[in-house]
Amino acid sequence: MNNQNPPLKKPSKAKAKGYGNDPFFVKKAEDSKAFLEKYGFPKELLLKK
Repeated sequence: MNNQNPPLKKPSKAKAKGYGNDPFFVKKAEDSKAFLEKYGFPKELLLKK
């Protein structure tokens, strides 16, 4: 009898749940969009590469 552990399976990305329409994330995206429309994108972040 073989007492070795079976090889580990890699997690399937196909089973991952999408959170794109979750109300929490929808509200965060709307808040971010409103902030960017009001104040613009921070120039410090645009210059970094």
